[in-house]
Amino acid sequence: MKQLWLKKIRVVVALVFLALSTVLFVDFDRIGATPWATLVLYPQFLPSLLQFTQTLAWTSTGFLLVLVLTALFGRVYCSTICPLGTLQDIFIRIADKLRKPRKVKFRYQKPHEALRYGILALAIGLFLSGSTLALSLLDPFSNFGRIAGDLLRPLYVAAYNGFGQGLEALGVAGPFPLQWKAPPLAALAFPALFLIGLIGLSATRGRLFCNLLCPVGALLGLVSRFALFKIRIPKDACIVCAQCSMSCKAGCIRLKTQEVDFSRCVACFDCITVCEPQGIGYVRPGPVKYYPLPTMGASPAHSGAAPSTALSAEGKSRRALLRGAATVLVGWAALPDPQAAEARPHNRTPTTHANARHWPVAPPGARDIARFNDLCTACHLCVSACPYGVLQPALLDYGLSGLLQPHLDYRTGYCSYECNRCGQICPTGAIRPLDLAAKQTTQLGVARFVRDNCIVYTDHTPCGACDEYCPTKAVHLVPFQDGLAIPTVQESLCIGCGACENACPARPWRAIYVDGHPVHQLAQRPMAKPIEPQTSTGDFPF
Repeated sequence: MKQLWLKKIRVVVALVFLALSTVLFVDFDRIGATPWATLVLYPQFLPSLLQFTQTLAWTSTGFLLVLVLTALFGRVYCSTICPLGTLQDIFIRIADKLRKPRKVKFRYQKPHEALRYGILALAIGLFLSGSTLALSLLDPFSNFGRIAGDLLRPLYVAAYNGFGQGLEALGVAGPFPLQWKAPPLAALAFPALFLIGLIGLSATRGRLFCNLLCPVGALLGLVSRFALFKIRIPKDACIVCAQCSMSCKAGCIRLKTQEVDFSRCVACFDCITVCEPQGIGYVRPGPVKYYPLPTMGASPAHSGAAPSTALSAEGKSRRALLRGAATVLVGWAALPDPQAAEARPHNRTPTTHANARHWPVAPPGARDIARFNDLCTACHLCVSACPYGVLQPALLDYGLSGLLQPHLDYRTGYCSYECNRCGQICPTGAIRPLDLAAKQTTQLGVARFVRDNCIVYTDHTPCGACDEYCPTKAVHLVPFQDGLAIPTVQESLCIGCGACENACPARPWRAIYVDGHPVHQLAQRPMAKPIEPQTSTGDFPF
């Protein structure tokens, strides 16, 4: 069966989705909120499904399209649309190049259906009980987003800005530099460990993650059992050369029975391209026609049964692949920490009154923390899209169920009064899209002033940074003593944007901070039109 074109189409489509997905997370300004971004996000299974549960809109029916494609052609989602699947294929390809000749690449793997469907049942059960923790930790799109956004993005920013500085050194105007705010180091532990584990699994066991741990792969595997088109091996055509089995990255071709476990087949079509007698094909149920080669000389590969040697990764291969993952972490660590400059105490006497924050601050459009935690899969697309770097991965701010979900960290930035980007791009509906007018009156929390931390009170020094930066003038100065002024907060005007907290020079505890609302409130609109403050790189942001 001459179907070599199937793999060529699959590779082209997969590379397109991988490239667009990478650019979306690494340099959001390139394709964010464009038809290209829609092309990437619409067919992503889990984000689309979660968004559909909230909106019931046709724009969030991408998961239905994936189910239809799976019912017709098998798990083509896993081989073309899923960027994490394509990333695994790249790791497999590299490992194959590093592997010694005559070494068996893959062999048939047991299905482990109890574990595979047990993980699927656990993820569904936790989701129905109100927790997306299992889904967010295992969802392929979210894991790819964390790898690209948290690990690859800082390397891209460093290279991009370095290229621009090189051009300026030559007297050529370079591109405008990109900004990146470092998340907490602990928040990078999971994507880094996941990447290292993924590299190891891909190099030694192929698509084992997709067929054992991924809940999307398990669900689509159930549907693909009834697919219209399947990989089939006619027994009268197979010469038991074992090439298809050794090339099957899913480990689903059982040579003894000449059968394909299509629930685990990821429709990569590699088996078709390596079958010299063309005795394996992608067909509908029914008699299979095959076209043997005119002459087929006996060769050692064709004369025996499948090799029985178990696949073991070479030390050199493992070390080379792990070095690639380590490079990502080293490159991230080499970037300058944007918080380092502001980490120095700006006040003569260190503050002692801790900021008693009762609730974390959820993004605008989240509506309430409980709803947000139930829908967010921590893909970190909003983190990549945030132009001010205020959205950062949380650790235990929301509790264990909200691990790695974004929250507003006012140490790294503030929520711009003129920005509603995160709600426009959220693929799951956890952050609802808000028009700018609605966003500007959504009260995420309220600023709390701690007089004993303020340098006006402790150092008897004039300041006013919080008043200068507040876009709604909820924070304003009132007379204090000796001609000095001290801030006060009008809670009805405060929207919890955190501009005051970000600008406050007091350390280690700020003199003004935002305490989040568990359910977002409505603030009054200021009488005068606010003026967006300009970003400064000095010690004081005004």
